[in-house]
Amino acid sequence: MKMRYSLIPARSVGDPQLSSGAFRTLASLCLFTSQLGICYPNQWTLATIRNCTQSNIAQQMKQLRELNYVIDLIPRGRKRRNSYKRGNRYFVPTLASDSIPSWEMIKSDFDE
Repeated sequence: MKMRYSLIPARSVGDPQLSSGAFRTLASLCLFTSQLGICYPNQWTLATIRNCTQSNIAQQMKQLRELNYVIDLIPRGRKRRNSYKRGNRYFVPTLASDSIPSWEMIKSDFDE
């Protein structure tokens, strides 16, 4: 893996509601974020990075969604054969007040 560092929302460091496992999953997720905070790793990839099971990642992603550290976006592309859904696309807001980027910003982020 070539990722050397990740930018994690600072508010997550001292959040008493966020479990340590969910914090580590957030840090793993942030390894893949673009400049706009958009990423699309699957849960198996995150589980491999974290050295845990996919079901643990699913539980921690649920907690991250409830605390607004992760917002689900509409996936791009077609659904692959034998997959549950089309894919995962997430927005990781740096600040709690950050809004989801516009479609034009998202498209330009993929072009770079």
